[in-house]
Amino acid sequence: MKLAIDSSQSSGSIAISDQGRLLYSAFFDIRITHSETLMPTLDSAMKLCGFTPEDIEEISVCLGPGSFTGLRIGLATAKGIAFARGIDVLGYNSLELAAVPCLITGKRILTLIDAKMKELYAAAFDEKLNCIVSPRVISPTDILDWDINSSILTGSAVPQVRELLEDKGIMAEYAPDFMLVPKAELLFSLPAYLKPRVYSGLSLADLEPLYIRKSTAQIRAKRSVVQPGSKA
Repeated sequence: MKLAIDSSQSSGSIAISDQGRLLYSAFFDIRITHSETLMPTLDSAMKLCGFTPEDIEEISVCLGPGSFTGLRIGLATAKGIAFARGIDVLGYNSLELAAVPCLITGKRILTLIDAKMKELYAAAFDEKLNCIVSPRVISPTDILDWDINSSILTGSAVPQVRELLEDKGIMAEYAPDFMLVPKAELLFSLPAYLKPRVYSGLSLADLEPLYIRKSTAQIRAKRSVVQPGSKA
């Protein structure tokens, strides 16, 4: 049995597959922390499917970028199970995961994830999920400088970008709303396109969230520091 976990955004999801067949998928976005949702959801899923932790043979996770707290909780869960079971953890980034639903279009994919603090995580992929523009942090207005012709835009930040582009009179193609936030079950399909980061044994200590920038708390703290010579 294989387990997939995505806690990279304010919402989260888990999935269970066995012998290549998806058995269970759950998505939650109920405005409470992943520390309150992830383990109860996982426990219920295992019981419903008739599995125990000893049945888990492999775990796929989303490494980020995304919610700093959510990522830490999800990866700590995966790391704990993998260490106890002596199994592998396969890691992918959230921008790759968000692009998967759009692969059926055969078009260039521009993935945009809300990074909070008026910023976006962004990356671009071709129709086979080869990376064209590496993951980075941009402001919403930076999208005006990107080539969006013959591309489909997807990800949780699409609503912000759509409003901006429409205000500028720029036409673009967008993924349907139900595809903008990916589900953990899509992690099972990624090995067909990408080589994962594999963590096992002692290398589980290296399983850390993929951060592209400082956390929101760090940014706010830096902004609140009174500079020498300035008035408080």
